[in-house]
Amino acid sequence: MLPVAYQALVALLLLAFWGLSRRNLRDYAKPSVAASPTPTDLYILLPARNEASQIAACLDGLLAQCWPHFTICVLDDGSEDDTAAIVSAYAQRDSRVKLLAGRPLPSGWAGKVWACHQLSQHALAHGAQWLLFLDADTRAAPEFVGALLSYAQQNRAGMVSTFPHQEIGSFWELVAMPMLHFLVLTFLPIRAIWENPRPQFVAACGQVELFSAEAYRACGGHAAIPYSFHDGLQLARRVKAAGYTVRLCDASHLISCRMYQGGRALWSGFTRNAYEGLGSFSALLIFTGLQLSLFLLPFLFLLDAAVQATTQRIFPVWGPLVCLQVGLILSLRWMQAARFGHRRAVWLHPLSLLLLVAVQWASWWRHVHRQPIRWRGREYTT
Repeated sequence: MLPVAYQALVALLLLAFWGLSRRNLRDYAKPSVAASPTPTDLYILLPARNEASQIAACLDGLLAQCWPHFTICVLDDGSEDDTAAIVSAYAQRDSRVKLLAGRPLPSGWAGKVWACHQLSQHALAHGAQWLLFLDADTRAAPEFVGALLSYAQQNRAGMVSTFPHQEIGSFWELVAMPMLHFLVLTFLPIRAIWENPRPQFVAACGQVELFSAEAYRACGGHAAIPYSFHDGLQLARRVKAAGYTVRLCDASHLISCRMYQGGRALWSGFTRNAYEGLGSFSALLIFTGLQLSLFLLPFLFLLDAAVQATTQRIFPVWGPLVCLQVGLILSLRWMQAARFGHRRAVWLHPLSLLLLVAVQWASWWRHVHRQPIRWRGREYTT
């Protein structure tokens, strides 16, 4: 029989995380779509490799922005499809679109980081005051650019990031993708991102990165992290270490993305950078302990209590505490789902948690054993 004191402690810890998540949902503020940014030289920078099926929709969304004062630079990173031809056609129709040809990938660089570095060199050389890096498969609503830039200016932020709304197209995407918000909003105090000076208190998404040119230069830019597969988080740490404010806002109603298509792509994508995001083996151990003991075991204990009640006609004395624990977990997930969607994923929580832990440890295993990373037609040795 499990001690009642232990189950009470778990319930109290879950209540604390529930309260933190509730507060985070308030602090993870939506940028105002009514705000108007101060005029500035903004460059929207898109690294693109084999994005023929995505790039047109991305450009259509950006060119339809309510605040149209920007330049879009697309760097064709050695695409083997029609990416360059599509972008070239847009550039001929709209002078705000520029097509850049990427240089060959040097040794010691990750492809996206190398492409972003080239884009930043071009933008800064042409007087950019703000640099907005976007993945080429994102879809922006007309208010997105103005709202994000205005938010950065109002908060005097050196860097602003957001997690796009994650579109779901398969079962395993439904299982996995909502866990992005779960990780950030459950375990990280959002307010600490801008109140605590320590660089480890940050969160960022590499799909959307907005920098002031001053902060970007001060942190060293993408050139400072040439072999990173988690550039959003790594740059956020460096911006904060350089003394600039890093902000995380909720613009998921203004930008969307289908990050991975299917379970195989999802596993390959997350295992290449999950361990880098955690930062150390000790962090991996701590997060695994918290995730399993607090957010998975209560479901197993509830199952055990149900079996005892069925077979022995006795409901364990600790059973009500386990019911409370499971209720808190599902309530926490439902609060987040009410904000970001994917309510069906709430009932898949035990499977989602197991997949999350498996991804983190598989990423560590890949790192330790220096297994090659295959991504977008390239292979990287770690």
